[in-house]
Amino acid sequence: MWKTTNDQGQPFIFSHNYTINAHAGSIYSLTVGTTHFYSSSGDRFIARWDKYSGVQDEFAIKLDLPSYAIKYIEFNGVLVVGVSNGRLYLFDTVSRKELKCFTQHKSAIFSIEENRDKNHLYVGDEDGYLSIWNTLTWELQMTVNLNCGKIRSLHYSSVKKLLFIGKQNGEMSIFDTDFYNEIKCFRAHKNGVSSIVYCDQRGLVASAGNDGHIRIWTIEGEALKAIPAHNYTIYSLLKLSNNCFLSASRDKSIKVWNGFYDEVIQKLEAKNRGHNFSVNTLLKLNEKEFLSGGDDKKIICFKCSID
Repeated sequence: MWKTTNDQGQPFIFSHNYTINAHAGSIYSLTVGTTHFYSSSGDRFIARWDKYSGVQDEFAIKLDLPSYAIKYIEFNGVLVVGVSNGRLYLFDTVSRKELKCFTQHKSAIFSIEENRDKNHLYVGDEDGYLSIWNTLTWELQMTVNLNCGKIRSLHYSSVKKLLFIGKQNGEMSIFDTDFYNEIKCFRAHKNGVSSIVYCDQRGLVASAGNDGHIRIWTIEGEALKAIPAHNYTIYSLLKLSNNCFLSASRDKSIKVWNGFYDEVIQKLEAKNRGHNFSVNTLLKLNEKEFLSGGDDKKIICFKCSID
């Protein structure tokens, strides 16, 4: 079995921890709090689970339409839910009551990202509109029309104070988060950009696309490396630790990478209790555990074990 190392150089291996089969539709989005995580599915339900055992509690929300993007805001216990008609809902996770419903977006919401440094929330939709919200007051700060098609990926770097945006037209934009000026825009993939992750240690950014490639860039937009990583669209990139990054694809596999996408060290698929269909999303629980959700209606937790 493949091995990688943690930040102290200790070897560990990834293995199946638990699988959740409770949803009746594809898993589209996952978000985590201190003790629980939340899932959204094509069955139009939002559910909550103990993040260590995978046991479901009584929290559940039934929506009129599917949700492709959810985000839990830790400091106020609000669950943000974007649905396929563009509505943006806020739910109190204690009372399970709807707090607000915003109709700023007119098309499906595909990405939500939090900036805890400024108490801002970023929301991207199918028509290329980006909205910015204050998570203290829930006032709309601004809306930007990027005219790019679907905004599939939003990634905030707290180190650089930059917002990275992946667009359906294949471009990546980089915005400052002081005045939200676009400081760089370049073509990252021939077709859509589906996921982005920034590496603080190297000062580099990785993008994934519909072309099945992972591409490594400087923040100035200089191309450093193109990696043919998967057979089909890569839906999610994730940093698990300084030495361990992940990628998940429509080709039904999750790949574990040593370093910043330097070398594949493990491939998780159906034969080792992975997914049978497209893997749509990844979520970090801690440096040794992560979740994946797919079109097979499964949420799977993988765990690293120290030898």
